[in-house]
Amino acid sequence: AQYLAAKALKKQSWRFHTKYMMWFQRHEEPKTITDEFEQIPDHLLVHSLTAFSPGQGTYIYFDYEKWGQRKKEGFTFEYRYLEDRDLQ
Repeated sequence: AQYLAAKALKKQSWRFHTKYMMWFQRHEEPKTITDEFEQIPDHLLVHSLTAFSPGQGTYIYFDYEKWGQRKKEGFTFEYRYLEDRDLQ
């Protein structure tokens, strides 16, 4: 069941963050993409929330405790934490 759920989420452009053990999805297309991270344009930030890391982007994440989607502003998605296994 977990495999099928992960496969369905990945088809909808959700990414699993291995450090926070949460699913994230871009809220906007990134301004900057490097080999290590991606950032969303600064003008799209309302304010910076630093609970995860000091960052530059806005992502939607799935809050499993409240069972719903939330927005995380000021977030840099570091690729080293991206679960990138191919689910076939």
